[in-house]
Amino acid sequence: MHRRSTERREEQLGNRADLLNRCDLQLQRCFCGAILRKALSHWCIFHRSKAELVVATWAKQFHDSEIAQKVPLLYLANDILQNSKRKGNEFVTEFWKVLPVALKDLIEKGDDHGKNV
Repeated sequence: MHRRSTERREEQLGNRADLLNRCDLQLQRCFCGAILRKALSHWCIFHRSKAELVVATWAKQFHDSEIAQKVPLLYLANDILQNSKRKGNEFVTEFWKVLPVALKDLIEKGDDHGKNV
């Protein structure tokens, strides 16, 4: 009987450790995602003279991506828009052309997480 309860405790500890490892991995992905998004946003803003090409590429990626990848792409667009306003309106003008269709697509095909972003 004692052996069985010890095995059960070890199994529970193993499950908790596995859960903690998965949570840690998710947090790392989020952190790395935020860092990469900031770096990519900065790069796009630096090359704002190519805003039309950048936004066209963004729109193609958005429409070719699965729902799970669309939300991070919206975060990237938001970051570019928020941080590029001080330097000019190139991105505002270009994203204005593609964001309404992208958001409509996300609302129609997305899950609750995508709709709440």
